[in-house]
Amino acid sequence: MNTRHPFLDTCEELIARQTPNLFRFYLNPHVVQTCHCLNRYVRDTWYADKPKQPNYQSFLANSFEESLSGAIKLARYAASVEHRSQRGLILDFAGRLGSFVSAASENNARIEFIPNLVVETGPPSWAELREPFGFAVLLLSPALESCEKLDEILIALERQSALRIVCVDRPALHRCRQSASALRDKLRPDIVVFDESFVRHHVPFGAFAARRTLYDYWNGSRNATFHSTTYQPNSISTLHFLKCAEMDDPEFDTRLSGELDGIRTDPERCRSLFGELYNPSLRKTMAVLGLDTFDVRAAGHYVMAKGRRIFDGVGGVACSMRGHNPENYVAEQESLQSAFHYREEVAERLRELTGLECMLPAVSGASAVENALRIGLATQPSNPYILALKGGFGGKTLLALAGTSKESYKTHIGPLYENVSYIDPFAETALQDFDAALEKYPVGIVQMELIQAVGGGRLVPERIVRHLEARRQDRGYLLFVDEVQTGMYRTGSFTLSSKMGIVPDLLTIGKGTSDMMCPFAATLYSSVVRERMEAVGSDLPASLRRRNDYEFGYKTLLHTLRHAEKSGLSERVSQSATLFAERLSDRLSFCKAVREVRAFGLLIAIELNAHGWLQRRFKEKLSSIYIYNLLHHPLFPVFMGYCQYEPNVLKFTPSLTITPTEIERCCDTLADTLHAPFYRLLPPVLRAMAVSHMRDKWHGY
Repeated sequence: MNTRHPFLDTCEELIARQTPNLFRFYLNPHVVQTCHCLNRYVRDTWYADKPKQPNYQSFLANSFEESLSGAIKLARYAASVEHRSQRGLILDFAGRLGSFVSAASENNARIEFIPNLVVETGPPSWAELREPFGFAVLLLSPALESCEKLDEILIALERQSALRIVCVDRPALHRCRQSASALRDKLRPDIVVFDESFVRHHVPFGAFAARRTLYDYWNGSRNATFHSTTYQPNSISTLHFLKCAEMDDPEFDTRLSGELDGIRTDPERCRSLFGELYNPSLRKTMAVLGLDTFDVRAAGHYVMAKGRRIFDGVGGVACSMRGHNPENYVAEQESLQSAFHYREEVAERLRELTGLECMLPAVSGASAVENALRIGLATQPSNPYILALKGGFGGKTLLALAGTSKESYKTHIGPLYENVSYIDPFAETALQDFDAALEKYPVGIVQMELIQAVGGGRLVPERIVRHLEARRQDRGYLLFVDEVQTGMYRTGSFTLSSKMGIVPDLLTIGKGTSDMMCPFAATLYSSVVRERMEAVGSDLPASLRRRNDYEFGYKTLLHTLRHAEKSGLSERVSQSATLFAERLSDRLSFCKAVREVRAFGLLIAIELNAHGWLQRRFKEKLSSIYIYNLLHHPLFPVFMGYCQYEPNVLKFTPSLTITPTEIERCCDTLADTLHAPFYRLLPPVLRAMAVSHMRDKWHGY
């Protein structure tokens, strides 16, 4: 009899088959199958009696809160474009949302994290329904479903043309699917949000499925990643979703088995549904790169595709500690099956490494950032302002956007948390600007990344960092350092702040915490913050801990920390970084295609030069052209990424266990490609785009 935890069976299957996990650019059948199931859940539940059923396109996330955040963003986006109200009504009769929208502070005051959302835990009054809503969120529960006024509320919302977001767990979906259920006809949702119950709360998972006609607002190339979260899409959550559907909903699984088998065995069917049900822009990118195939495997530092061995220099964007599908992962997890100390050991190890006494689990970098902001703001309601840095990136979920300075990520989705001011850390007047902002605003949190990894791979000037650290003593704000990309030994030391001798009040780590397997992140905070929380009588930390308390996330992080200590990972990364810097300097110092190389440990940014007329013409696609040619290098193909804020900056974040030989070969490939005349790099990319376009026309995508 197999007594092993079902999640470990999922892990073992991924590792045995060498299935890529945190690797976006391949035709992932598990992602397509999951989106197909979500689409069918919605259509079969609410449109089974309709001759023409709408298709629902899905977004995959790491939690119910992340997926709800995305659903609200999409609803607000549509309302803004269609010139309707962006005000939202949330019916949460079971009190499930907790601090998602707001939190209590001292003297019964409330801090609004997401403005313009009206949360009701009982039937709203007619006066409240009189002002128009652009959308309504209904968290299904027995209390809401039996509400005598539900019909009248829904009629009022329909008159206002309010979009309907319906949130379900597996029991609620089952109630809706019963033949006698009145919820079939009452709801007809525009967006459906699915929670962690669909994976038995074993692994971080959430999703929303929206009418395709509604999701089309985000299907343009410029909005293809408008809403995203760390670790998504991934194979581990989607494969576990499919396994749980087989166990918990066997009738549904049996009915869809032929369709799911077709997705798994027919690449053309899988390609078509990938674009239709998940992400058409990503499908096109995969096709151009030549990775829209089932023939992709991942092990160690390499991805194998169509018989080609490609060095993965992205590593899930700084997630890789020791490569893809670590062979000992399941055995390491099983060694802790009977132990109950892993949470305490993780917290103690992190305290020793950072000097911060308290830890909260999270499911992604964005959720870790949101935890930090919620806690920091809740401790000082009289100082509600966040001072953040231009060029910074906190995430794309609703509250995390406070630390994300790029305005294009916020278009049409406001209002967001409004008490935020941004300072340019690279301006000559940065110190004066910072001090002026402190005088002007009641600042409670100063948020920064020491290296702006999304914003071009730039190190914030040390004089700015020291000034921000020093002023917190007399101004009383909390210093929040986001090390989701720079932590977990990425720059050599465990965190860059510890290397600089800085102990912030709030600190976030992520990415490498997953070991390329289990999505996990953490928010760390000081005893000062804990004491402030206790003083205002807030139970916020306990609430956040319960929602993200994933056993295998803790265990993954614990083994990652043990492995790093045992293998001397910090010293190894420092040695690799020195070798990389030397070789890149030797090979690229006189390269006309390169404007600057910025290397910080194993977080390396290469800014490309757009000086020639041909380069200027293709400036927006410059990094993509080089990425394609690096990926197709004849001797040692290398997969690289780029910075979202500055697409002319290549980004290299390989596994921390990269070898000296691999460093040499990566630098050879970079030198070969970057020294090549640009006119020679362009034709193969244009040919690949033309072939992809013709195939799309042939198959009618």
